[in-house]
Amino acid sequence: MKIVVFSLVFVLIFIFMKKSFAKDEYYHVLEKFDNIEIRDYKNLIYASYVPSNKKLRDNSFRKVANYIFGGNENSMNIAMTSPVVIKMHNNYEMAFIMPKQYSLENLPYPNDNDINLYKEISSIKAAIRYSGYSNENIEKKKINELINILKKNGIKHNNDFELLVYDSPYQFLNRRNEIVVTINYKKKLNEMIEYSKIYLGGGCFWCVEAVFQDVIGVKDVVSGFAGGSIRNPSYKEVVRGLTKHAEVCEITYDSNVIKLKDLLNIFFLTHDPTTLNRQGNDRGEHYRSIILYNNKKEYKIIKDFTSAINKELFNGDVVTEISEINEFFKAEEYHQDYFKQNPKNPYCKSIITPKLRKARKKLNKFYN
Repeated sequence: MKIVVFSLVFVLIFIFMKKSFAKDEYYHVLEKFDNIEIRDYKNLIYASYVPSNKKLRDNSFRKVANYIFGGNENSMNIAMTSPVVIKMHNNYEMAFIMPKQYSLENLPYPNDNDINLYKEISSIKAAIRYSGYSNENIEKKKINELINILKKNGIKHNNDFELLVYDSPYQFLNRRNEIVVTINYKKKLNEMIEYSKIYLGGGCFWCVEAVFQDVIGVKDVVSGFAGGSIRNPSYKEVVRGLTKHAEVCEITYDSNVIKLKDLLNIFFLTHDPTTLNRQGNDRGEHYRSIILYNNKKEYKIIKDFTSAINKELFNGDVVTEISEINEFFKAEEYHQDYFKQNPKNPYCKSIITPKLRKARKKLNKFYN
């Protein structure tokens, strides 16, 4: 009887753990060849533990799991993610990737001082996959196999090898493992991707820039002016209403990762498209809601999407201007990356921060 009860409890624990897994995708595959994948990883937030000696390595999983299952200042249950990351280049650091809705700002502090929370910036990595239980000999073999494939293809690596173990610990059979390493792939990557641009204005360009900067698939966001009557206007000229320009952002994106319709969805849900020449207390023609397209194909997508969302969500009150882009003028340098450079600015704290929180909550799937 005791054996039956123990077995039942054991099964229930692992069912619970399986349901607790967050199935977020943290990368997209750029290319496959010679049994490896080249992946574009977006910014990742880690909770990790670095053992001080080899004897403590077996304790790593329990240490980090305790944090995500309530061992933090808010007693918050944070969903476990797959894979578990073992950073062999850093004394076998064990790290759990935090679900996409979390940032360093909204994650609770760990009760255990040995647990570290940090962000790893986006990177290109090569991965080789294998199944079953992993051990040191298999890992060395796979590392050498990956090194040889990269060398054959003229790709340099950073020697920061990691072991990824998927659906651990509840999956026993055919467990998926991977060895990954950061690579220098920028030149080839730029040759592979054809980036598109769209120009969006929804009030102050500081807000628009902040909303789109961390969207998955967006490569770059530049604040500037468009839709006016003179060349190279200054910010002072625009805000005084002398040029007819709107404050807009030039958004460069990978259409293989995010579609124009997705960007339009984010655009309409992160500003008020029903107020003419105004966003909240920001008033003036330069604050108008505007989309500037490049060609007839874009125009049709924008027109159809705007008509549909106007009917479904805004009761026909949308006043967003749709115009062809003539020329985009980059704003002064101090306007670029404004929110990230000035998070404590009163305007940023009172207007942009709440807007970003709302955007990430409503549109979580589009953010890192």
